[in-house]
Amino acid sequence: MSRRSLVPLGAVCLVMVAAPAVHAQSPLTFQQALTMARERGPRVAVARARIDEARGRLAGAQVRFRDNPVIDASAGPRWLETGNVTDYEFGLSQTFELGNRRDARIAGAEAGIARETAVSNATIRQLVRDVAVAYIRALLAQTRIDVLRAAEGVAKEALDVAERRFRAGDIAVLDVNVARGSAARAASQTRAAEAERAAALGELKALLAWSGPADPQPVGNLNDLIRAGLDIQIVAPSERPEVQTLVAEAAEARADIRLGQAFKKPDLGFGVRLKRDEGHQAAAGVVSIAIPVFNSGQEQIATGTARERRAELERSAVASELDLRARSARATFRLRLSATESLERDVLPGLDENERLARRSFEVGELSLPDLLVIRREFVETRLQYIDALAEAAVASIDWQMAAGVLR
Repeated sequence: MSRRSLVPLGAVCLVMVAAPAVHAQSPLTFQQALTMARERGPRVAVARARIDEARGRLAGAQVRFRDNPVIDASAGPRWLETGNVTDYEFGLSQTFELGNRRDARIAGAEAGIARETAVSNATIRQLVRDVAVAYIRALLAQTRIDVLRAAEGVAKEALDVAERRFRAGDIAVLDVNVARGSAARAASQTRAAEAERAAALGELKALLAWSGPADPQPVGNLNDLIRAGLDIQIVAPSERPEVQTLVAEAAEARADIRLGQAFKKPDLGFGVRLKRDEGHQAAAGVVSIAIPVFNSGQEQIATGTARERRAELERSAVASELDLRARSARATFRLRLSATESLERDVLPGLDENERLARRSFEVGELSLPDLLVIRREFVETRLQYIDALAEAAVASIDWQMAAGVLR
């Protein structure tokens, strides 16, 4: 693709200009919008909270002993022939797990943190993409308003000329009515574009949790957003959060399998007991063994094995899908970019001059009003087509960066 085709043209300058608006506006650049999305987007806050939630599991897994010490005591009278005595019994015991279950739980918790971190990164990337597209839509809406307001001004000038020529007896009242209808349609198109801008700004504000008293005013150039998609390289699938999530899931499943296998080993309990029996003091050591006859980790092994297999299959499928989507997004971006080139090269350079000549020809009577309206509609539609093509190329650029893994 030729970078020369991306140079903005004076005829259709896409730099945002301050246009009259009902509400006050606060200038917002593209990079500022993306930074706000990364730092304070509601989705991002939720995703990061899930990471903290996963860290809570790690805190529990790192505890040295799974079970707390057990203290038990009993006391009561004993009635003897020689009299009554009070007997008591006191015990302290602690159970110890075998099979490195603690290490398995820690490994599973750490894998869970890695999984939630990858999910958080994927959420941020998706939010950044959504904010970028909403920004482009808002920028497109404002640019369309600029073009339609200019067209509305031209339509009003044509109406003024038609009324002047009607008073001079050069044209019929039918032509005046046609010019008035054309001016009304131009004003209606402008109001519709303003509604589209309000909807686009509403979407952008919702994504950014915008709390300012003034509406955001996207400022910038659609061509600059297109350039960001040029000369980028596809990030390896292993570095993508979609794949990293599944890698972490597989690691978490393997940790569950290790934990299930560790349940096949018995638990050991050690303790000491002190007692008084019929007035005699006694002490004894206690050893207990919990034999894994019924519960030997069957659930952890079965679910972990199935989960690991599913995660590996899904990882392979996602990696292939990411590659295919990246190729498709790159081809789409190139085609969207080429769709603007013929307009830039063959149509736009002389558009303003042709429009001035057509209006001048109508004023001096060399061009009929119907012909002028047809030509003017063609001029406006051409400008809008070019703007829409640029916006679609800008969105394709964002999607290509997203598919390539460079948008973060």
